[in-house]
Amino acid sequence: MSRAMTKREADALIARYIEPYPDDPRIEEYRLREEEHGYPVWSVIGSLAPDGENTAQVAQDYDISLDALEAARAFYARHKEALDDRLAANRAA
Repeated sequence: MSRAMTKREADALIARYIEPYPDDPRIEEYRLREEEHGYPVWSVIGSLAPDGENTAQVAQDYDISLDALEAARAFYARHKEALDDRLAANRAA
């Protein structure tokens, strides 16, 4: 099991891998940077098993780095309510 990420480490990962979606800058629409294929954070998070058991598989399926996936997790931890609402809206659609 990996150690907990510090706030400074989380800040650095988020700054490196996460950006607002240009056409909709709401928190729930933030995405991975283009170098990581620009996937919405909510989509990546929604693909993870609750226990995180499939982390490597999700990174492989999305063709993203594990650091980008950790950035998405850190961003989700800070904006859980907004991203959970976005996931629920997607499931209802």
